[in-house]
Amino acid sequence: MDSKKNHYFYIVIGYIGVLLILIAGLRYILIMSDVIGRGLITFGLIFILSTLRFMEYKFLTVIERRIVNWSFYSVTAIIFIIGFTLL
Repeated sequence: MDSKKNHYFYIVIGYIGVLLILIAGLRYILIMSDVIGRGLITFGLIFILSTLRFMEYKFLTVIERRIVNWSFYSVTAIIFIIGFTLL
């Protein structure tokens, strides 16, 4: 893989990781109602997302960043809509 595709791969893997942490955190919060856990999950996600945003800014153009962001938010919205309708 060349350098450009390598950046895409790691950015996509990072967003998948954030999504999995978010889903696991929401399940934990809904089941356990843990106040400290909520704060830790929130700050963890903020730190991970800020790192991913920095990588996007460094390695992607404006149009590529827009595509990545729309894709991530669309997949997240679909998962939340499906998840909340099945509850």
